[in-house]
Amino acid sequence: MPTKSPYPDVKIPNVDLWGLLFERKDREFSDDKVIYRAVKSDRKYTFSDVKKLATQFGQGLRGIWDWQENDVLALYTPNDIDVPPVILGTFYAGGIVTPANPGYSKDELVYQLENSGAKALVTTLPFLDTALQAAKQVGIPDDRIILLGPAKHKTNRYTHWTAIQNSSAAPQYRRREADPEDLAFLAYSSGTTGLPKGVMLSHRNMVSDLLLTRGAIGGWYSAQDKFIGVLPFFHIYGLMALVLQTIHRGIELIVMPGFDMQTFLETVEKHKITFVYVAPPIIVRLSRDTMVDKYNLSSIKMMTSGAAPLTKELVEAVHKRLNIKITQAYGLSETSPMTHAQVRKQPPSLSLSITH
Repeated sequence: MPTKSPYPDVKIPNVDLWGLLFERKDREFSDDKVIYRAVKSDRKYTFSDVKKLATQFGQGLRGIWDWQENDVLALYTPNDIDVPPVILGTFYAGGIVTPANPGYSKDELVYQLENSGAKALVTTLPFLDTALQAAKQVGIPDDRIILLGPAKHKTNRYTHWTAIQNSSAAPQYRRREADPEDLAFLAYSSGTTGLPKGVMLSHRNMVSDLLLTRGAIGGWYSAQDKFIGVLPFFHIYGLMALVLQTIHRGIELIVMPGFDMQTFLETVEKHKITFVYVAPPIIVRLSRDTMVDKYNLSSIKMMTSGAAPLTKELVEAVHKRLNIKITQAYGLSETSPMTHAQVRKQPPSLSLSITH
């Protein structure tokens, strides 16, 4: 006979992602809480900044381009604090987001743009040439190329995202509330058998996984904690654990455009990062790299690793060297992504559980 769980079931509200993040009544943090902070500049967004910018971007999409429900916006960019408001602004306009690996070649990007039916493409200056070649091949016009990043990334020819979110034609448009079963993301799998496949993830999928994650490993942290954004935002692991979970829980995320060991260590020490989501290669570096000894990583309460299994010996090596607890989680793109999480010891705040 199955043992009854000691935790209450997780209640999944009948809302879209925007409703969960911005319209709920049980937020445990203030509007002025910083959520996204750039790692090597003074750029940062509070919760209210994100909501305002996302609203303006969504209104701008509709006002400038007559954005329709279920139109697809593609992201081809490294991690940036502008990515979250662009994603959420697309949802405001009733659209779908498909994130693409910025390491893709022109042909790889062409495949995803064609397969997803993308109507616009978001990128940054360092990736603009490849983006333009791919966009031209699939018929996305130059005026549907959007640039992210600081104001210095503006050009006369291509639209900086601030030009859309500051559009004077936009304020008349109200949010298109998505049905929870509507698509939020088309997340492309790694293509281990053939070409990458677009995984269709609904708003309900993402809302459910956010709340289930909170009921599992999410009980370990609160709005007083800080994360480091080293996982790629184009991957469902980074999208859920970093982009969405932080704004849902009011957690500050220090955003790194890509992994660099020295920057990673400096950021943990400087910002006193408390929780870290990683993949196994970073755990390997922490166990072996002599550079680690130069930095104080004692602020880290726990690391969670996913994407591939860790050996017991590796976990023990990092714990012995740094006294950092490491847990593992399992998931896949098709499950939004987490399905299983390892918890070493129940934290006092843990009050929910994953139910089947």
